[in-house]
Amino acid sequence: MIVLAIIALLISSGVALIIQYRGLSSKLEVVTNLQSAKMLVEGLVRNSLSQENINDLIAALSQYPGFEDVEASLTAVTDTTNGKVFTIKLADRRIGREEEFYVYRFDPFKE
Repeated sequence: MIVLAIIALLISSGVALIIQYRGLSSKLEVVTNLQSAKMLVEGLVRNSLSQENINDLIAALSQYPGFEDVEASLTAVTDTTNGKVFTIKLADRRIGREEEFYVYRFDPFKE
């Protein structure tokens, strides 16, 4: 009888650990997805050949594999002495989380 109680205790604690692990895993997936999208947008802005198509590249982020649930939009562009600062907003449609960040694009030929 004691052996059955010990086995039941081990099984119930194992199930609780599995449920907790799945919850943490799904949260990590969401955070990782937003971070990956942020790094991808930074690369698109900094390495774009012309500044005219940056808005189209950012808007097309949801067409990339793995980013179907992520929406990106260019909020503002601010001129600086040596370049431009792009304000970009990322939104994950699965969980409703939004994040706004800035990307600086250096322009060595700006007068």
